Amino acid sequence: CQGKLGIVTDHKRRATSAPPALFDLTSLQREANGRFGFPAKMTLAILQRLYERHKVLTYPRTDSRALPEDYPETMKETLSHLQKLEAYNAFAGQILMSGWVKGDNRRIFDNKKISDHFAIVPTGELPKDLEETEQKIYDLVVRRTMAAFFPSAVFDVTTRETIVEGEKFVTEGKVLVEPGWMAVVGRAGRTQSDLCPITNGEAVQTKNIAAEADQTRPPARFTDATLLSAMESAGKKLDADELRDAMAEKGLGTPATRAQIIEGLIEQKYLRRDGRDLIPNAKAFQLMQLVRGLKIDALTQPRL
Repeated sequence: CQGKLGIVTDHKRRATSAPPALFDLTSLQREANGRFGFPAKMTLAILQRLYERHKVLTYPRTDSRALPEDYPETMKETLSHLQKLEAYNAFAGQILMSGWVKGDNRRIFDNKKISDHFAIVPTGELPKDLEETEQKIYDLVVRRTMAAFFPSAVFDVTTRETIVEGEKFVTEGKVLVEPGWMAVVGRAGRTQSDLCPITNGEAVQTKNIAAEADQTRPPARFTDATLLSAMESAGKKLDADELRDAMAEKGLGTPATRAQIIEGLIEQKYLRRDGRDLIPNAKAFQLMQLVRGLKIDALTQPRL
């Protein structure tokens, strides 16, 4: 193919990306760990201060990502208060002016998706004298809440096929047409992946070609974020239907206890943190050997 002519064909389609769901505790802990490197326990402690001391966020120890069906008017009031803060004025105002807070939006307002407490959202109280870490978590929650009410982001996706000497080469490009919710969380500028314009059937020259060898990589070590996800979804791959169904909704621990479980393993020297990674210590391997050696595998089985 080197130096040979290729014939180009473009296939275009319109794609959308729906706004994210509101935060529950576990999803917020994952986000804070991925964005800022905050351990799960630290995020929960910050949320408690924002809830109890500053009164700017709702109750944090929740596994729900929806709001009650009678909450739209309260949310409108909260957004009107957020308009007083320069960072959120434009987005909060746009939501209110466009009438995007709708009680029949079951993606956000749905009593069936709520257990003891609803999703973590800002209250009408405005923050004063927040520490840097508190400000970061507050900003995450406010922007996620506003983003949930925005329209989907819209893209033009181009799949380009180039046929050279009977071989097909595929390239994809993506152009953001309407940023929608991505503008709120600051992701609109990181989504451009354009292809140079070209006419279908046009001939192009193959300037350079290479076959690259690669290898599979071992799975990455757990971080707080990925371990929280694994605990939340634990049991989904179990073979026994009865056990899988029993664990389907809860996984290991609860939103309120998962951070403490991780910290407990660290305090007892089973795990250690290295940057964001969670690494098992020799004590952890010794425990597993002991469990297997004494044939008490029942301790590690989902049924327990």
